[in-house]
Order: sequence, then C-alpha cells, then structure tokens
Amino acid sequence: MPRDFLADKKTLEDMPPLSKEPQQADSPDDPNPMAPLYKVPTTFVEDRFKRMTDLHPFASLLNQDDLDDCDWLEHAAFDANEAASREKIHYRLSVCGELCSGLFSSAYPTVDGPLSKLIKARDWPPVDSSDSDRKRILMGHIIATKFAGGNIVTDDSMAFPADWKSNYQLTPAIGHDEEGDTICLHSLAVHPDLNGKGLGGVLLRAWTQRMRDAGLGKRIALICRERLVKFYEAAGFMKVGPSTCQYGGGGWIDMVMEFDGSNIDDDMLP
Repeated sequence: MPRDFLADKKTLEDMPPLSKEPQQADSPDDPNPMAPLYKVPTTFVEDRFKRMTDLHPFASLLNQDDLDDCDWLEHAAFDANEAASREKIHYRLSVCGELCSGLFSSAYPTVDGPLSKLIKARDWPPVDSSDSDRKRILMGHIIATKFAGGNIVTDDSMAFPADWKSNYQLTPAIGHDEEGDTICLHSLAVHPDLNGKGLGGVLLRAWTQRMRDAGLGKRIALICRERLVKFYEAAGFMKVGPSTCQYGGGGWIDMVMEFDGSNIDDDMLP
C-alpha cells in the first residue's frame, strides 16, 4: 500500500532550485502545486529530480530482473501484513512491468551522505559492466496492474493467478487485465532511511504523468489509510469512501484520479 508521504509534500514544496544566481520569485508559469500530478509539465518533474543533488535520482521501468531489489524494498518499507509477497511482486513485474517504475541512484561503497548506510545494506547490482564498483541503488518504487472490473481497487485486482507462470492469460479473472482501463497503484514505497526527502512525491509525479501521457489507462485507483487521504487529494486523487478490500486486515480508503478530470459517482463503481 502507499506509504506515509505527508512529510514529503512539504519537502518538495520547500526544495530550493539549483542555481548560482540570486533567488528569484516563482515564475508565473510554475504549475499550481495543488493541480493533479498528471497535469504537471514534464520539465517541472525533471527539475525536481535535478534539485536532489545529494541523491542524483533517476527513474527507470522495472522488470523481473529487479525482483530481488523490489522484494527487499517492499519489506523494508511496509509492515509484514501489508507488504506484497515476493511471488506477487514477481508476477506484477513479469506481466506488466511497463506499469512499474523504480527510483534509483548510483554510488560507490565509499559514498558519504544519505546513501552511505543504504549502499551497505545489501549486495546491489552494478550500474553497468564497465564499472562494477559503482552500484545501482533502488530508493523507491511504484508497482501497479490494470483492472477491467470497475473504477476502484478490489481484492480481485490485487490478487494473482496461482498458475500464472504456466498459463498466461490476457484477461484473467483475477490480477492484471491487459484490457483494463483502471490502473491500480498497489505499492508506492520509499526506503525508510530516505523518508522526508520528497522522493515519494517526485516518483509519484513522474509515474502519474507517464501513465497519462502513454495512454495506458483512463484513471488511477488506489487504497490508502485515512492519514494519507489529504496527501493524495492534494495530488489530484478523489476520496471515494471506505474500501471493501480486506487485504492487510481492511480499513482502507478508496481513492481515484480520473485523467479526464471528471468525478467518480456511484454508477461507476462495480
């Protein structure tokens, strides 16, 4: 489930630009911070990345080769009853990696600063074969699927077929549906050591924009805890109400972002 990024919003808003020039007033062309994230221009999203000079983050699509890193991050970021299982992560990265994004950095084992502890936490893969000492570090990820059974996340949309490895289906009864137009955001995770740096907001901005620009769906749906509702409302999601999902013990709130800007109503629910 999406993690607690309420602190990230303020961090993002307060983050100063990189410049040798004296600080100037905000440009009138700066996007409205309360506008839906998919309406934020690409240049603005990229600028947010450039300002994080101590982390140098970059985003990349995920696939099954990233399973070890994503499984490690998922269980570092979430309580055991809320974290997706390794097999579920493997399923999602394998069948719909185009919906999944990672936020990475790269560093040498001797690095100082916010990555110094993280780089020693596990055996990270090298950035490339020409420099095996420089490691690629997964700082955050978004993992998602598509759903054709309605406009909100359901337990079926969060599940996966037991035989998915041997019996791939484009439109299974549960799990990822290639013909679905609702993108279900199942996991927005940032490593706890990096909380408060705005990474969750940056990752969400970039990913939301890419989903919309690529035409991969008509909306994004998620479930979150009540404490995160205001964060997602500020990001352009609308609170639908209590979710029927019982994953992780239940108690979730349904939220939806419609790419056309329309509101969801009772007739749209499954």
